[in-house]
Amino acid sequence: MKEKELRVALVCYGGVSLAVYMHGVTKEVWKLARASRACHDRRPTAAPVEDSEGVYLDLLRRLGRDLSLRVVVDVVAGSSAGGINGVLLARALAHDLSLEPLTRLWLENADVTRLLGDDRRAGKWSKWFLRPFLWAGLPRLERLAPDPEVREKLSLFVRSRWFQPPFDGDRLMAFLLEAAYAMGPADDGPEGPSLLPRGLPLTLFVTATDFHGYRTRIPAHDPPLVEEREHRHIFAFRYRRAAEGPVESDFTDANVPGLVFAARATSSFPGAFPPARLPQMDRLLEDQGLDWPDRDRFLAGNFQPYLAAGASPAQACFIDGSVLNNKPFAAALAAIAGRPAYREVDRRVVYVDPNPAGPTGPGRADVPGFFRTLKGALSDIPRNEPTRDALGAIADANRRVERLQGVLDAARPRIADQVAAIVGGPLPDAPGMEQVRRWREGASRRAAAQAGFAFEAYIRLKIEGVLEELSGLLSTLSGHPDPAGRAALLAALKGWARARGILPDRLDAPEPGGPAPAWVGFLQGFDIGFRERRLRFLIRELNLLYEAVGTGALADTRPHDLDELKVAFYGSLEGLRRARALETLSAEDRPALAALLSAAAIPGPADLDGALGILERAWALEGSSREVDEVFALMGLNYLGLAARQQLFEAYLGFAFWDVLTFSTSGWQELDEFHAIKVDRIAPPDARLLREAGAPQQMRSARLNAFGGFFSRTDREHDYVLGRLHAAERVIDLVLDSAGNPLPPAEVRAAKLSAFHAILDAERQRLGSGSAGLCQAEAWVERCQVP
Repeated sequence: MKEKELRVALVCYGGVSLAVYMHGVTKEVWKLARASRACHDRRPTAAPVEDSEGVYLDLLRRLGRDLSLRVVVDVVAGSSAGGINGVLLARALAHDLSLEPLTRLWLENADVTRLLGDDRRAGKWSKWFLRPFLWAGLPRLERLAPDPEVREKLSLFVRSRWFQPPFDGDRLMAFLLEAAYAMGPADDGPEGPSLLPRGLPLTLFVTATDFHGYRTRIPAHDPPLVEEREHRHIFAFRYRRAAEGPVESDFTDANVPGLVFAARATSSFPGAFPPARLPQMDRLLEDQGLDWPDRDRFLAGNFQPYLAAGASPAQACFIDGSVLNNKPFAAALAAIAGRPAYREVDRRVVYVDPNPAGPTGPGRADVPGFFRTLKGALSDIPRNEPTRDALGAIADANRRVERLQGVLDAARPRIADQVAAIVGGPLPDAPGMEQVRRWREGASRRAAAQAGFAFEAYIRLKIEGVLEELSGLLSTLSGHPDPAGRAALLAALKGWARARGILPDRLDAPEPGGPAPAWVGFLQGFDIGFRERRLRFLIRELNLLYEAVGTGALADTRPHDLDELKVAFYGSLEGLRRARALETLSAEDRPALAALLSAAAIPGPADLDGALGILERAWALEGSSREVDEVFALMGLNYLGLAARQQLFEAYLGFAFWDVLTFSTSGWQELDEFHAIKVDRIAPPDARLLREAGAPQQMRSARLNAFGGFFSRTDREHDYVLGRLHAAERVIDLVLDSAGNPLPPAEVRAAKLSAFHAILDAERQRLGSGSAGLCQAEAWVERCQVP
């Protein structure tokens, strides 16, 4: 059976009280991930599916007759209100926890009467003189606030204390902390539950804006260093359960305060909430008698630039992440690169936009007035920058993938001929490791000889790339990870490389039988990127075999054989990842490296000799290459039939030719996951079935400049339920599209209606049959029944 992974990178925009709608959306994404886990996890201890999860599970099982489709959310990026939803969604995904506490938070606590600070709340006679003005504006007030609950709470809000943020940031932080702990304890043991499959990481990014910023040095020409202030900030959290070994998680109970602080910081809407500061979290934990065991780890992982610049994280004042980065596509896209793929992958970037600004005609021609100009320049325009740039960048990258794929396919016959010449005859059943090594080295020499004058450019680019990577790693160890520190260390490394003959004026291919140039040993010891590219290319070629396995020339190869081989390749990749993360350094190596690098402002050649010697021994890259040689020596005995072995040997030995061919122009970046990226949106206009039934395209919380939901429980219930319904329709579209749309339209409609009714049944138990928002949603679903 064909296997496929639908991988979702979820991007959640800011939206103030529209957070309630976004929570409804993220809840369905979570339920789809739970249904997928249930479909593939046969453990008797797996948690039972609930409401719409059952519909998604039935759909995946129905598709499973022809396609084993697994749905995984492995990247989450959020800003402002989307950041809050993203934080708790990622925690639920990492450790299979409940999102119900967040539902309670949004419906019960996201209300102006709960969020107003006690010292700012209006009394009965507070600003009594404003009441006549409020009544005088009643016709407009009734349009903005059509029900008495909103008008009463709006009066309370307007008459509360002015000239300071009306909402209590400490109270919001306490609400978030309570919800995060109420999700349940996170089991971070090797067998602990998770919605992520083994070997696949989860990454969360949350944007924030540091009001004061911190000093950063930027290299320039004259003056050589320019000092600027950096205000953009991204909190990053990661989960990873290796194929074997312990779980690495930033989502455990020990780091709940760190997650909550990021959620509070990203949602500090200017003027509504005060800035967020770390001492506030410390005081809250002290008041509640709670610990933060991972505090130092949180600071080290998220404030390294502050510490390097001599700034104190405790003095940072964070305001809303949407001020500078309301649509964090870039962080999500950066996290996608290099993800392991155990089967064919359909990569999607799904973004949640609760209030899309659709085209409404030719545009306004009036000249904005004074206050409208200020509001647009300082708030609206920066927070609502178009998504066009991000989507355009993805489209450009997809075109590069297609172009690079064409280059690889066109070169395949010639490279196959080169590999046949290197092997010198039919492929042996079980070649020895030494024989595989000789073939591999022979392929490198032949590729160098045939590349001609392009070879020097290829090698020089590789050397320069390795030096740049080393400068990034070593500058962190030296305590100067800022751009100026990296630039200074890179200059020192280049000087060292020239002095050691690694960067001569002319780079020639090694002569057969002659002494190897200095750059050969340097690349053997430090070119970790080449080995990663080769392994990913092998995995890509392996994935191509799945479609034809068991038929024709591949009749003697089983999917299980490919799985075992892929595990071996990913084991080697894991070793390279650990080396790049400096995890292979011993307890003695790390302080020795730091001492050599910090002995002088700019380390000299002797210090760099010592530092790089330590790093080369810890990395042991030649040992990694020998491991892969051994896999190829044994695959004929343990894994694959002749045709499959032939194709993979061509990929392994031929990679030297492919790398020379493509590295100088692409660096293989576009093929890190080997697929184009598709973009899908979840927004009110995209739920076509509900829209045809009359459901609105604008949420009620969008009123009052997106603060409307804070004034009405009814509006929050309405938008939350619609968020779930919209997302149910869209995730079914997403699953079916990934599967190739195998179901007839009538069955698709029936699946969507089943999901709608499951959601309504579940929410009727929570909200009660008298909920006005729920009743309205039920009316729209009933209209969907009519063909």
